[in-house]
Amino acid sequence: MAQSFNEIVLIGRLTKDPEVKFATTGTQIATFTVAVNRDGKTDATDFIPVVAFAKRAEFVGNYLTKGMLVLVSGALNIDKYKARDETMRTSAKVVARDIRFMEAKNKTLESSPEGEQGYSQRETPEDITFFGSDNSSDEIPF
Repeated sequence: MAQSFNEIVLIGRLTKDPEVKFATTGTQIATFTVAVNRDGKTDATDFIPVVAFAKRAEFVGNYLTKGMLVLVSGALNIDKYKARDETMRTSAKVVARDIRFMEAKNKTLESSPEGEQGYSQRETPEDITFFGSDNSSDEIPF
């Protein structure tokens, strides 16, 4: 019996403030990008898109800002879509299951509730539809 496992852990800094939206179902969705150095070298950096849903998205919108050092764990998600020119494209993102601060509270967050260290929740929403999402753009959907 074949088994598979999809888990990714990133430590990096947010490249800009997160963007928070609501799906037509009312589910809150936060997207942000984490800059991660390869092998500890500062000249080789990957910019990895992350999406968080529901309570995790609320946490991201309320407490994370550009430049914060965070740990994100979740699953790698590869989406395939058709661009305007009819070519098939792919995009990769991490669907966050756990998000944690990686710096001292006084360096990253003055207004966080006492003891807040991140938000972890294991359920994943199904059938998310975005407002104004027509998938006709050749832009990455997230």
